[in-house]
Amino acid sequence: MHRRAFAGLVAALAALATLAALALPAAAADAFPAHPLRISLHIGPGSSGDGVSRYVADRLGAALGQAVVVENRPGAEGLLSVQNVLNAPADGYSILLISPTMVTGPMMNKAVQYDLQRDFRVLSFLYRSPAMLATGADSKYKSIGQLLTQMRASPGSVSMADYGNSYRVGAIVLTQEAQVKVNPISYKTSSQMNADLIGGAVDVALTDSGSTLPLVRAGKIRALAVASKTRLADLPAVPTLKESGVPDYDLYVWVGLAVRKQTPEPVVRRLQQELAKIVGAPEFPKFLTTFSGAEPMPVTGEAAAQEIARETVRFRKAVDTMDLSQR
Repeated sequence: MHRRAFAGLVAALAALATLAALALPAAAADAFPAHPLRISLHIGPGSSGDGVSRYVADRLGAALGQAVVVENRPGAEGLLSVQNVLNAPADGYSILLISPTMVTGPMMNKAVQYDLQRDFRVLSFLYRSPAMLATGADSKYKSIGQLLTQMRASPGSVSMADYGNSYRVGAIVLTQEAQVKVNPISYKTSSQMNADLIGGAVDVALTDSGSTLPLVRAGKIRALAVASKTRLADLPAVPTLKESGVPDYDLYVWVGLAVRKQTPEPVVRRLQQELAKIVGAPEFPKFLTTFSGAEPMPVTGEAAAQEIARETVRFRKAVDTMDLSQR
């Protein structure tokens, strides 16, 4: 074959290969979804995250015409569910439930190799629930003002309980922004922490408002302040930390959905569009009233990525002050 003709043939074949490669994601998206999807959860059944995931899965499945299965894989601070999705193809069929645990986990454990920003793309946040600063019903601390005064007058004299990486790091951020020192006490579970809070073994605790509210209503725990941007409808008399002398502080445990970073763009857009309809529907806020303090968080795309980046910077600043060898 003539050299010039051969070169032309090679160029043509290369062009066809390029077009074929570009067409693959589009073709995959046109066929998506061709079989059931799954959402991998780092939490167990019965939690608010589990309940919301199943609500969303039912509606997403109806919109896509394929079943969306919820898989509970709790343990190892979210690592089990993360690896489960990372080990699956980047095709949009395996979805990860994300929370601040996926931000703080790699910071707290250097052996963890994943990075939420690097390895995943957020489809949508679903909802968020604010933290609460609480004390036992028989505690001497009757108000957030009284507590902060004691913390500042006698650094380290107040014991503050937390559990899980999200609240552990959140407590450090609180002490930094309030410019106070406390005696930190970390628990493995919220039930253990609440028992000691009620019994007076610890002075205060930074905890989840949704799970703590029933104990507040039962008169076993006193809510001193909430870490939301505005007061909670369920606790209108309880001030926010923002209005109590810590103006820059808020702490929400948010929950969202993400896929692997390499997932084809058309597939990502399809999932984002359907999730936006679900989270933006009037029925969704009504469903969330089942979980006290929870509010919709209809954030997708670049705004979602920016929120993850902001949280990462904020938590990194706190973790850098910690002695991780003591964990």
